[in-house]
Amino acid sequence: MNATANPQVQAGRLPAAADDHFLGLHSAAPIAAAAVRATENLVQKAITHQAMVCIHGHVGLGKTFAVNAACRKLAPDTTTWLQFAQAPHMAQIREALWSALGLPGPAPVNTTPDCDKQISQALAVGFHLLLLDEVQHLGPTALEYMRDLWDKNSKSAKNLAIIFVGSGNTRQKILHREALHSRIHRWQQFSPLTPAEILNVIPSCHQLWESVDDEMLLWIDDKAGHGCFRNWANLTVILQDAFDDDPEAVFDKSLVSKAFHQLDPTTRFPRQVGFD
Repeated sequence: MNATANPQVQAGRLPAAADDHFLGLHSAAPIAAAAVRATENLVQKAITHQAMVCIHGHVGLGKTFAVNAACRKLAPDTTTWLQFAQAPHMAQIREALWSALGLPGPAPVNTTPDCDKQISQALAVGFHLLLLDEVQHLGPTALEYMRDLWDKNSKSAKNLAIIFVGSGNTRQKILHREALHSRIHRWQQFSPLTPAEILNVIPSCHQLWESVDDEMLLWIDDKAGHGCFRNWANLTVILQDAFDDDPEAVFDKSLVSKAFHQLDPTTRFPRQVGFD
């Protein structure tokens, strides 16, 4: 993975699969949730139609995991990955794209027409899947810049797809840019796992949960998991540490309750509607 000099934008190839798991969760298996399968289908449609799509939802629900896995499977050599921190400047975004596309030398950000022309020309050579993560940090100018890149390509080479991924007000930001919003081909909204999904998905995610009975799993989810993959990963790491610290420890409600005290169990995500 390449990175720009400024940490507000990271750019380059997709991160390694092991980096997708929160805290590098050891021995984690691929997530088999319906949302993950839906994401793969969405990415395939974006590639097929050279379209722009948007994946959004609350933090910790598995958006980045799902889209990274899909891009590795469907476009491992043609995905250009950008991840944003808070409010990057346009110069930083141009530098990140320049670097990720392998253009020579430093980006001529002081002469933006020339910089943008060369970026557009690079995107027009062969197929590119542009994956933009943490889109909630982008301002209106940056969003319109991405739309303009796609527009120029769709009128010439027609071989660029863009995936917007973000939490918070990602959908609202795109909604407020009418020209961009009208061009989004498909949407996917991530929601917390349902109780049925907890019973189906969590035991297959990690060996720690393989033999835990349904009642216990639902109790854990009600107390601390809240249908959120990141909460479950965090709890898994805490329990793994407990067994490392005391190999004689027994998996029971007492042990799990102690783990709860090391979490903030108050956060719950509202069930979302409209773009599931």
